[in-house]
Amino acid sequence: MGIGDVVTRVEARCPVCMVEGAFNYVEFLYDAPYYGKVLISVGRCGSCGYRFFDMLYADAGEPVRYTYQVEDLVDVARTMIIRSKTGTIYSPDLGFSLEPGPYAEPFITTLEGFLYRVVDYAERLMVTSDEARDRVEQFIEEVRRTLESGSTFKIVVEDPEGKSIIVPPPGREGKLRKEIIKTSGED
Repeated sequence: MGIGDVVTRVEARCPVCMVEGAFNYVEFLYDAPYYGKVLISVGRCGSCGYRFFDMLYADAGEPVRYTYQVEDLVDVARTMIIRSKTGTIYSPDLGFSLEPGPYAEPFITTLEGFLYRVVDYAERLMVTSDEARDRVEQFIEEVRRTLESGSTFKIVVEDPEGKSIIVPPPGREGKLRKEIIKTSGED
């Protein structure tokens, strides 16, 4: 199996060191599981070592929202979260939201791995004021308790491009609720 259909291949001036012809750039179409057709762009400078990577969606799905009620440690350990660059993940019960932005990274992980990522993001906020620091510490403690005890909570994934999804453990697919989100301008 190849890497996909090459769309563009050029040798160009490196945007960092400015050496002409040192930057090798390739774009190719790839059919990625869950994401559909994607345009992958990669580049590397043979002079300074600068690397570039980006992924754009070549086709879009319907705006979607997935809601899953986590009930135990099996759900935490075996539920998969697949997030595209345009996906939002939040939990009204745990009180967090991970929003997309200009440099949002797509990822595939377990719910457990995602919650550890949320704790890592929260720990980076500890440099704020004492009042905010206390709230962040309380939040981190709540997430850690959830990871240890398997407390119940709701997790929601929304994506205007329809590329993000929650994949429950085998046999628990009936607990996943999928909704097509109406966009503004639709009646």
